[in-house]
Amino acid sequence: MEMTLFELRGLPTPSSTTESAASILLVDDDPDFRGMVRIAFQRAGYTVHEAENGNAALAVMERHPVDSAVTDIIMPEADGYEIILRLKAQQSRPPLIAVTGGSVRLRMELPGMARLLGAEAAFEKPVDLKALLAEVGRLLAARKDSGREGDAAR
Repeated sequence: MEMTLFELRGLPTPSSTTESAASILLVDDDPDFRGMVRIAFQRAGYTVHEAENGNAALAVMERHPVDSAVTDIIMPEADGYEIILRLKAQQSRPPLIAVTGGSVRLRMELPGMARLLGAEAAFEKPVDLKALLAEVGRLLAARKDSGREGDAAR
């Protein structure tokens, strides 16, 4: 069952347990989808940066450090695969989640390819917002925990 934006109001915010809200980069060429997901992330306490394609996303990341990225796969100018590959080459990169709304045949292939290239998770549109928020939270927590383990090892 999908969660409505109204239901998201009651979720605990990441900022209630951390000093500052985690920042999410949302990349999708569909402004309606970006708007819906942006509202869900903001209501859950995240700071959201948006980009309409891969080139714009890379420019945003040069100006703003992000803690996680959610990217559509099929977009003009630079697709989600290009974002995944460019970020994968970085020493410290945010966890990536790929989203696709392609044809039925492509929906079976695109998420798997995104994972092979380095995305930590993949979702099909229409996206279950509750599941997407949970996955972002899980990835951010895992990254934070691995950072603590790295600090303890020094």
